[in-house]
Amino acid sequence: MNRVKDIVASVDTLPPLPDTTVRLMAVLRDSQSSIDDIVSVIKYDQVITSEVLRICNSAYFGLNRRINSLNEAMICLGTAKLLQLVMAVHSNALLGKEQKGYGMPPGFLWQHSVGTAVACEAIGETMGLPNSGLAFTIGLVHDIGKVVLNEYVAAECADIARLVNEQGHAFNEAERMVLGYDHCEVGSLLAVKWQLPDEIVQCIRWHHEPPGSEANAFIDLVYLGNVLSMMLGFGLGYDGLSYRADPAVLARHHLTERDLETFGAEVIAELGKVKEMFAKK
Repeated sequence: MNRVKDIVASVDTLPPLPDTTVRLMAVLRDSQSSIDDIVSVIKYDQVITSEVLRICNSAYFGLNRRINSLNEAMICLGTAKLLQLVMAVHSNALLGKEQKGYGMPPGFLWQHSVGTAVACEAIGETMGLPNSGLAFTIGLVHDIGKVVLNEYVAAECADIARLVNEQGHAFNEAERMVLGYDHCEVGSLLAVKWQLPDEIVQCIRWHHEPPGSEANAFIDLVYLGNVLSMMLGFGLGYDGLSYRADPAVLARHHLTERDLETFGAEVIAELGKVKEMFAKK
């Protein structure tokens, strides 16, 4: 069994989150952020600027004129949409790689993460949460621990799969039983190392096991967004369809299974657009 020091060592060897993304996390927490605030964070990152402009001028947005600057993009798309776009671009580089330990070909983890982010945004609006940008970002990074644990899970995947398929354990429970840790705990450790906001750290840590309080609405949100993304089949790996929405979590926010079906239709349509948007021309 791998020990704590092995997990921590692997976190230390993972490349840090890009500085642009870390600073954008802070901006996302402030719903009053101005155009100048956003542009000042992005404009010196040549890679992100060129990719954002490429996507802004794609068929996805269907703008009737060419966008040549970040300021123009912000005016045409709005602050929230551009922030989400930037976060999705950065996360694609980190989450788009193959995750052999989880049975995910290249792009599967990113697809699941974007599906969860879109679901969080849709569900968050119904729940009345004030910051859709934060909801989207939490959904996008909730499974970052899988990038760290990938090699450990690969070595023990047969034992973990047996616990899931033969004994009915949730995948993260099986991780703990075999490894001593799960991707939620390791992901939260990584988020702390990267100095991400505490709201995001807590959501990563408990996205499979909400504490059970209305005071933790964002944790409930990412839990529901993750479950919905799994139920829709986005980025399935070895954990498959082993997650179902806890009725208690739904009840806390006056939601039903039928509501999830409605959100599901929205998420499927939006994720299809996002995948088209990121397709290289």
